[in-house]
Amino acid sequence: MSGTANSRRKEVLRVPVIDLNRVSDEEQLLPVVRAILLQHDTFLLKNYANKAVLDALLAGLTTKDLPDTSQGFDANFTGTLPLEDDVWLEQYIFDTDPQLRFDRKCRNESLCSIYSRLFKLGLFFAQLCVKSVVSSAELQDCISTSHYATKLTRYFNDNGSTHDGADAGATVLPTGDDFQYLFERDYVTFLPTGVLTIFPCAKAIRYKPSTMATTDNSWVSIDEPDCLLFHTGTLLARWSQGMHTTSPLQIDPRANIVSLTIWPPLTTPISSKGEGTIANHLLEQQIKAFPKVAQQYYPRELSILRLQDAMKFVKELFTVCETVLSLNALSRSTGVPPELHVLLPQISSMMKRKIVQDDILKLLTIWSDAYVVELNSRGELTMNLPKRDNLTTLTNKSRTLAFVERAESWYQQVIASKDEIMTDVPAFKINKRRSSSNSKTVLSSKVQTKSSNANALNNSRYLANSKENFMYKEKMPDSQANLMDRLRERERRSAALLSQRQKRYQQFLAMKMTQVFDILFSLTRGQPYTETYLSSLIVDSLQDSNNPIGTKEASEILAGLQGILPMDISVHQVDGGLKVYRWNSLDKNRFSKLLQIHKSKQQD
Repeated sequence: MSGTANSRRKEVLRVPVIDLNRVSDEEQLLPVVRAILLQHDTFLLKNYANKAVLDALLAGLTTKDLPDTSQGFDANFTGTLPLEDDVWLEQYIFDTDPQLRFDRKCRNESLCSIYSRLFKLGLFFAQLCVKSVVSSAELQDCISTSHYATKLTRYFNDNGSTHDGADAGATVLPTGDDFQYLFERDYVTFLPTGVLTIFPCAKAIRYKPSTMATTDNSWVSIDEPDCLLFHTGTLLARWSQGMHTTSPLQIDPRANIVSLTIWPPLTTPISSKGEGTIANHLLEQQIKAFPKVAQQYYPRELSILRLQDAMKFVKELFTVCETVLSLNALSRSTGVPPELHVLLPQISSMMKRKIVQDDILKLLTIWSDAYVVELNSRGELTMNLPKRDNLTTLTNKSRTLAFVERAESWYQQVIASKDEIMTDVPAFKINKRRSSSNSKTVLSSKVQTKSSNANALNNSRYLANSKENFMYKEKMPDSQANLMDRLRERERRSAALLSQRQKRYQQFLAMKMTQVFDILFSLTRGQPYTETYLSSLIVDSLQDSNNPIGTKEASEILAGLQGILPMDISVHQVDGGLKVYRWNSLDKNRFSKLLQIHKSKQQD
């Protein structure tokens, strides 16, 4: 039974294969391609007649026809470009529309022969793909033998043979047996923007099956060297109007991979909604793929794309912050705003990346009133949702929509500026802090003035002292022994003072235990209560008393009560370190007796 289940699981993850020995003409291939594209974005082609010729040409590329490294890489993203790990990229673009000129031609005979064979096959299947999932008759006729654009890409590595699957580190053991080392491949993400991309050898490539989410970092390796691989691009997915979706591939550049991508002419509009032409979309993809080249030829466009990524990040971060703060407000029984460093781990977990304080302050740059960010008495930043009345909540638009509109307005102002475009949203600088009533702001300069006035009063009182206090007396000669004695005496006094403070602090907590016990006694027994909920409830209940306490003191008092009444109050620690308290019955008389015993032990 388990073997059958495993075989079914493997069949689900298998790439669809078109066997040309079974289907060959267009009438037979069209329904097959349509059925594949409704569920997949990758398929293999088996028993291609010229596959042996392609393999021989690919082998010659690795050993004989080396790329011309002296031609450079121009603003059209054509030529030869050195990459990492001794890998070279060779790329050529061709367009039948005379409005766009790509003057660099491919002079490599083997690469040209590969291009001619891949182009005929790729153009045929590109037309099939468009007819399969694109309903517009005008778009179905946009690709033909006289109207097209192509991009030929080749990766070259001198040591590429060491990374081929079958010949990876092959050697012969003393026994005469063959032994092979398996090298770990280094994959890079590859997202075609055209209608279709064809690979002459389905090897050193990984794809994402349709059963996996786009954000899931799970890939399935393809090792079918006797097949050609076809992968649809983002243009076909956009023109299909939801009938077809595509996802990125992962390729190993060190495996000397060659690919051919096919478009309609690059001046073709993507849609009638003013989204630009195919050339704009291709330029954007090339800028993202080669940022170093774009920094030289298209610095402004590169900055705009990076700023777009930053805007996408802050929009997603705002949505997550809304969720976290709303859940935090529901779980807390007091209106005390949470500290920002307490919220960051949960926000980072939901964002699936590390979020720091400056990332939160970027939201205030877009919308300064999005959140109430203040400094508490401990010097920590607190973050809370702004107060809104019910009428405003019902009549105004959602906060997320309001933030998106403000973000778009801020973005348009930045890119409309003639100055150098920033690549990220700057963090908001907090120059003011709110008063305790949240009704007005107190300038830091006023605070400094107030403190300086207080110092002036202190100085005036000090000047009224006698003259002898300002005269330096002559120091008596001292020895090293007396100095050590004074240091030891100072340490003893410091230790005694610290012990006295700790004792008084414990006495203060013991005094507050009665009030906290009354709060617990008023709650429903037999119910679980988190330490966060109880601490915030205790702080809120005692904030109007003579000696209010904080959440830290409340947690220590709860632990002390559980230590005095271990049979009555139980505590359990769940995943993440959160403590949960529960009690069934509480006796005030018994607690009073045990509390007196606890206080007497502290005095002793």
